[in-house]
Amino acid sequence: MAKNASSAVSPLKYSRVEDEMRSQKPIFDPHDVDPKLIQRIGHDALVWSSLHGLVVGDRASQNSGRVPGVGLVHAPISLFPMPFPESHWKQACEVAPIFNELIDRVSLDAKFIQESLSRTKKVDTFTSRLLDIHAKMLDMKKNEDIRLGLHRSDYMLDEQTNLLLQIELNTISSSFPGLSCLVSELHRGLLHQFNHELALNPERIPPNNSVSQFAEALYKAWCEYNNPSAIVMVVVQPEERNMYDQHWLFTVLKERYPSSSCCYCFKYLTYNFLCYYW
Repeated sequence: MAKNASSAVSPLKYSRVEDEMRSQKPIFDPHDVDPKLIQRIGHDALVWSSLHGLVVGDRASQNSGRVPGVGLVHAPISLFPMPFPESHWKQACEVAPIFNELIDRVSLDAKFIQESLSRTKKVDTFTSRLLDIHAKMLDMKKNEDIRLGLHRSDYMLDEQTNLLLQIELNTISSSFPGLSCLVSELHRGLLHQFNHELALNPERIPPNNSVSQFAEALYKAWCEYNNPSAIVMVVVQPEERNMYDQHWLFTVLKERYPSSSCCYCFKYLTYNFLCYYW
């Protein structure tokens, strides 16, 4: 969250991790696990997912994106955590604040946003509507001193170079803080349960507190307005099969910060309404 001018950014400390990766051998290959054991683990993973809300709406069910509790199916998951070099994980954590600062600064450059996305606007309806809203806000000269960015960076490890490569940086929605925390819990539980067969240390799975951190960020942004009638508005699609991830964030926000006011909106908002709340 930012108020007024952006703060100074510390230079990134680069470290070479390629040699470390080349010297390491894979410590675990899921393809070597006995198929019968896979079946057992898969069964228990589905039970755990059902009991703990690691679910999405089933496309085969007509009302699964409209009515909570109807047409549930487990979210797409892996049975095992992906082995990932600790040095790369630390690198991703180190660059996260820098990318956040970059996005925040870009968001304040209205001319750059309009010009750089002008070609995209011609072929993408969604981007075009956002730019129209942005332009209308500029015309209204409605400046906001309080702003909050909830970002998610996706990375993959390149096999040929052993480099950590960023796939995308998501800014349009705060997706999967709820379900991703559950996946970490699931993996940790499975490694505990099948420790004898898999010989993997569940404590090596990093803690995942994203849903709590996202809720805290939303609450702090709400507090900045110093207005009890201010609301945190959650806008979703009418056919939203990922509603349970959103409800996790919504629920944590309400339970931990009951003084904040929240509004969960399932329907499309009109253009004018969006402009008013931009």
